[in-house]
Amino acid sequence: MENKQDKTIFFYLSIEEKEKFFDSFDTVQTDCDGVLWTLHGFIIDVQFALRALRNSGKRVLYVSNNSVRTMKDSRAKLEGLADHAVTEDDITYPAKTISWFLREIKFDALCYNIGSANFKDCLRAGFQILDGPNEPITESAKDAIAVINDIQPVKAVIVDFDYNVNNIKLLRAQMYLQKGALFITGVTDELLSVGSEMRYIGPGCYVEILQRVTGRNPIVLAKPGLPLNDALKKMFSIENPRRVLFVGDRSEIDIKFGHISNYQTLLVGTGRYK
Repeated sequence: MENKQDKTIFFYLSIEEKEKFFDSFDTVQTDCDGVLWTLHGFIIDVQFALRALRNSGKRVLYVSNNSVRTMKDSRAKLEGLADHAVTEDDITYPAKTISWFLREIKFDALCYNIGSANFKDCLRAGFQILDGPNEPITESAKDAIAVINDIQPVKAVIVDFDYNVNNIKLLRAQMYLQKGALFITGVTDELLSVGSEMRYIGPGCYVEILQRVTGRNPIVLAKPGLPLNDALKKMFSIENPRRVLFVGDRSEIDIKFGHISNYQTLLVGTGRYK
């Protein structure tokens, strides 16, 4: 258990203190990867915690930074833990939140997206997008310029994790941003965990490159971005943030997001925290 003023180890609280803490929130927003499951399977006994929260009248919402996994897959995993049907309204991740944001601002122009296949599918459900190229180009400045300096009327550049990111994609994004396109990002982690020993280069690295070369700061609609807090309060109808508990395994992502959102926070000893 953690808040802006102090840090408390939940295990050492008295029964009365635990009951007081439990009564202090109505809604739980929880991360998924590293909190509910890892690459190796579900966290031991996490299903009992989720069911106890629900049975005690707590609202449980799932706030993930992972847009690679589809909504269908997320629901299937969560329903494997819960004892009730998990709806799409209970789950959010950057591709969904960014789509919501674009609808909120009545965006109706062309987007350029660096992201996963699922991320692009989410955007295509409501917006026109460009992506790529994924194929190698001839190694000449003339051919590169022809690809990146096109005349497409792109009004938003949206960046998230992309297994196939390449230099030409970043150059295209740079050109659109320098022409005034909105700059929107999902996850901005510089490193992504793949098991306990391996780390991938994360999209935060190429977001930082784009920031540096364009002088532009993005609208971050993933944890720990403040714009995500504004979006979730509307999406989840949050009236009193102090009655919300955010659960995560990463202090620099989940707990930081909880703090800037004025939520209570709970850092668990699983996932990246180990």
